[in-house]
Parts: sequence; structure tokens; C-alpha cells
Amino acid sequence: MQYFHSGWRNCCLHKILAAIGYDTFYILSLNYDMDDQKLYNIFTKRSSWAMQLLYWLFAALLLFFIFSNRNYDFQIRIILVSLLIVASYFITLLINNYLIPRYLFEAKIFLFTYILLAVIVVTLWIISISVFLILIYSALTLPNAIVPQRDDIVILIAGNYLIVILAAVIHFIKESYRRLIEKNDIEKQKQLTELKLKEANLKLLQGQIHPHFLFNMLNNLYGLVKENTDSSRDVIMKLSELLDYMLYECDKPNVSLKNEIKFISNYIELERIRHDESFNVMLNFSANNNDIEIAPLILFPFVENAFKHGFHDPETSFIHIDLELNGKKLHFKIENSVSDTKKDRYLNQEGKGIGHRNSRERLELVYKDKFQLNMSDDKKIYKVDLEIDLN
Repeated sequence: MQYFHSGWRNCCLHKILAAIGYDTFYILSLNYDMDDQKLYNIFTKRSSWAMQLLYWLFAALLLFFIFSNRNYDFQIRIILVSLLIVASYFITLLINNYLIPRYLFEAKIFLFTYILLAVIVVTLWIISISVFLILIYSALTLPNAIVPQRDDIVILIAGNYLIVILAAVIHFIKESYRRLIEKNDIEKQKQLTELKLKEANLKLLQGQIHPHFLFNMLNNLYGLVKENTDSSRDVIMKLSELLDYMLYECDKPNVSLKNEIKFISNYIELERIRHDESFNVMLNFSANNNDIEIAPLILFPFVENAFKHGFHDPETSFIHIDLELNGKKLHFKIENSVSDTKKDRYLNQEGKGIGHRNSRERLELVYKDKFQLNMSDDKKIYKVDLEIDLN
């Protein structure tokens, strides 16, 4: 629903409500609960004809007993009150159904005020002429009747416009509250949709990580089985532990940083078995706090890519991994040599972009503006520098 316009949307209605003492309606709308069906029905459903009839009957009685002088003729009082009630009804319809929604709710305050004053002037002129004609006709047809004086007419017409103002204020408050409820419900639905989309994106990105990892490890295991059967058993056990972690821990929104580090360490041990003779890997894992939690598999793709793309030449390949924790600020750095992926058909086909792209997307989804990721490649050394605020 298009309700508020730029600038005025977030403040003007609230200021008007506050000016008339109804700012609490806005607070209630923010804390609105769909279970409160009675309040919802009162303020959101359109007024029924019975309620309209009840209000205008009350208005007629108010004009007849409060604003009209009992000293002048009863028939004239009935005619004047009936005339004013009919006029009040149509003036109220014009204000509630046209002026308020088209101008007041659309932030056209000047036009609303101008047209409202014009309506009052024109209707006041019409009512005054009608009352004058009724009094002349009454004086001619009922020569003995007591007709109202000028002060009586002024009070009666003033009461008429007070009734119009009251009806307009009630309609404005009710319609404002109804629109605020609808806006709040739309916002909740939007947030729920964004949350579901975020969860779906996270599942999709994690789903891309899992087969990616399995593909690499199965290739490693295939090559190792032909070379060393005993080592392949250790690989199968460690791979089983990794899969157990990925299946039963990574479905949670957060995991212990200690467990995530253990997962990465197990993966590195698998790579150590594979590259037993040339394993130039330096690790510095100083973060070991059980109270700190992190999104699962948020660091692992960088480690996996370092081995996949940087550990190719036994003589020159190297990987340096540092992970430090300062309070709840995580600093994660990886440097690895850059291998010639043209010799590897799979690596050449996939490139290192997909893993890092997925990682950046996950970081943006989970941590938004609470992380900084810098990656650089000078054709010889690839560097990843990641800082995450885990508060």
C-alpha cells in the first residue's frame, strides 16, 4: 500500500496524532498482536450502517437538546435539526472519503487546509440561506410561532460543525490506526520473506561447499589407496569425522569456534597424509575460546582453496595460515603460493573464483557490515585477509 510519501511518511502523521493526543495509537500498532481480535475488529473493519445510524441519531439528539433553544417552536426545531443533520452527514462524507485520504494522507497539507476552508465557507453559506428561508416560511405560515433569534442560529450551526469535526477526527484516528497496522503487517511479512530468502541462500551456498569438498577429498583418497593402504584407512576415518561434523553441526546457525578450528585442523591433517613428503604448511591457531561462536564453514573454503590452488609444486608450494582472536574480533589470514592450474583439467575448469565468491556471499548474508575481506594475487602469492566482528 502506498501510504506515506517521502519526508512526510515517517513523521507527519505521527505529529498530527501527537497534536491531538493520540500518539499512543502508533505505539500500540508497533506492538500489535493478531491474537487481539477485538481490537483488530474495532479499528480495522469499516463502520457498519448500524454504527453510522447510531452516531447520527446521537448527533441529532445532541443538536436538538443541547444546541437548540427550547423556547422557540417545536416544529421549527425539528425542521432545523433535520436540515443540519443532513448537511452534516454530506459534509462528513466529503471530508472522510475525499479530503482526508486524497490530501491529508498524501501529505498535501496546504491543499487539504485550503479545500477544507472552502468547504466550510460554501456549506456555511448554503446552510445560512436555507435556515433564513425556513424562518421566513415559518413566520408566514405560523404567525404565532416563536422563531429562533440570531444567537440561537449561531449556536445551532456551531454545534453542527462540532459534530462534523468530531466525526472527521474519529474517522481520521481509526483510518490512521488501520493503515499503521497494515503497514506493520506488510513490514513483518517483508522481514519474514527476507529471512526465508536468507536461509535459502545460506542453504544453497552451503550445498555448493559440500559437494565441492567431497569431490576433492574423493580424488585425494583415490590416489592414496593405490599408494598406501594403511594411510587410506586413516584418511577414511578422518573423512568420516569431517562428514559427521558437516552433516550434524553445520545445519546450526552458529557453531563453536573451537570445533570449527578442529574441523579445519582435521582437513589439514588429511592433506598432510596426502602430501607427506612435501608439506610446507605453517599454522598459527591462537584462537581457542569455547565461548566464541561462528557461522559454520565460513573459513573453510579459504583453506580448501589454498590447498587446491596453491599446493601443486612440491619444491615451491607453501601455505601459511594465521588465526587470532582479540576479544570477539577474529583475524584470519592465509598466504599460499600460486600454482599453474593449466596442468590440472579440473582446476582449470573451475578456477578459484567460485569458492571465494560463495564465501563472500555468505559473509555478507551472515555478518553484513561486521566483516572486512581483502584478497590479492600477484601471480606468485595469493593472500586472504579476513576480519570478523563476532559480537
